[in-house]
Amino acid sequence: MAETTHTFHLQVIATQKVYFDDRAKSVNVQADDGRRQFLAHAADTTLAIVPGEIDIVTASGETISAVAGYGVVMFANNRAVVLTETCESPEELDQRRAEEALDRAKERMRQKQSMREYIMTQAAMARALSRLKFKDKNLH
Repeated sequence: MAETTHTFHLQVIATQKVYFDDRAKSVNVQADDGRRQFLAHAADTTLAIVPGEIDIVTASGETISAVAGYGVVMFANNRAVVLTETCESPEELDQRRAEEALDRAKERMRQKQSMREYIMTQAAMARALSRLKFKDKNLH
């Protein structure tokens, strides 16, 4: 029982896969107003997340870092679920593909667009930038 006292069950689910499903000591996510950390026995919370890093400290103390897209975190009854459109480890990221996506998004921003197209282009740009920032951080 002592092992689980300071941990909680965490699931990180992307549209294509379950990225993590185990006990964790903490999870850090990117929200609109900055980074948020969830620890065991946190208050019941629902939080929107934006593209950026997600850092998981497992029950054994290992840190797992990834880049996630838009999504939501739900924390209740010492269980957390992160639902996100994408979740990629440094090994899964393709820097060239991310750079090409950023270039495409920048080109679309220069063109006349409807409000919906503009918002979708901003989202694509945010995803590409977060991937590149994460990949660059893990190269150094």
